[in-house]
Amino acid sequence: MNRDEAQRLADRIRGLRADLTVLETEGVLVLTAEQRASFEAWAERTSAELAARFDVDTSDSQRHLSWGLKIVSTLGGLAFCAALMLFFTRYWGYFDTWAQVAVVSALPLVSLGLTEFAARRERTLYFAGLMALVSIAAFVLDLSTLGRVFNMIPTEGALLAWGVFALLLAYRYGLRLPLGAGVGLLLAWVPAAISARMGHRWLDFGDRPELWALGGLVVFATPMVVTHRRHSDFPFVYRMVGMLAYLVPVLILSSSGYLSFLPGPDSVIERCYEVLGLASSAGAIALGIRKGWIETVNLGAAFFAIFLFIRLHHWWWDWMPHYLFFTIIGAIAVGFVVVFLKLRARAQEVAA
Repeated sequence: MNRDEAQRLADRIRGLRADLTVLETEGVLVLTAEQRASFEAWAERTSAELAARFDVDTSDSQRHLSWGLKIVSTLGGLAFCAALMLFFTRYWGYFDTWAQVAVVSALPLVSLGLTEFAARRERTLYFAGLMALVSIAAFVLDLSTLGRVFNMIPTEGALLAWGVFALLLAYRYGLRLPLGAGVGLLLAWVPAAISARMGHRWLDFGDRPELWALGGLVVFATPMVVTHRRHSDFPFVYRMVGMLAYLVPVLILSSSGYLSFLPGPDSVIERCYEVLGLASSAGAIALGIRKGWIETVNLGAAFFAIFLFIRLHHWWWDWMPHYLFFTIIGAIAVGFVVVFLKLRARAQEVAA
């Protein structure tokens, strides 16, 4: 059992105790004094064991504080990264070449050592997550600075190195933010490498939305192929990053057809990507409902609404009164609310 599984078990115990209290109050299920005492003893013992072994949250107040700690530690890590970059920008010219090389070479190693130290001393990994972000920033600074010092031509290989480094940190310590950063860097490396092989500047990799979309599909499908028994919360990151990497480029292509590799008039390409966006986001909603992936349903619904708005705008905006256009949009939104309520009720029936 890892910490995420332990936290889910602690949440189930807390929810079971609350449900049992409600059932007893309403007279639906009344335990004897001996049964109630036995259940409470088991719940207290199990919660205490989980808290002692995994440092999980066993109350709502602890749960809320944990979210605050995650936010603060993330912001602290980003602040240290910014401070690191700004410090070297301010004072870098005062160092000799050998000192520059020594500092940027040692910095990732030092931050890695602090990350390992924090992970061994603290099971919640708040400080380890903070130092992991600093380690990634230090490694980025390391390669960038060494390249400038030795007049090396920058290549897309740096994106690959940074992405692999972030993934190693994520899997070593079970951290979701470095995982998202690593997957994003690898997603950037793929179109950059392909653009370079095609004879274009690799720095123009952002002008190839279709390559991003293909990479996004691969990332989204990764947790379906690769199991994550140790890091059960990682599939969520893959799905979210993959969906964004796919749907955002499709959205861009639906209004900028000239960026596509496809031959034909820009307007035709844009209409095709509008239809693809609607179909893909609707498919994401259906898949999320079937698999129980709430984040997939929510993100798919958001993009479906965006693609639908764009399509309706192209159809009706120029000839319809604007107040009537937004009235129809509101009516369609009400229709979708009714549909989602029916889907929700059907899902409850299946669960029952």
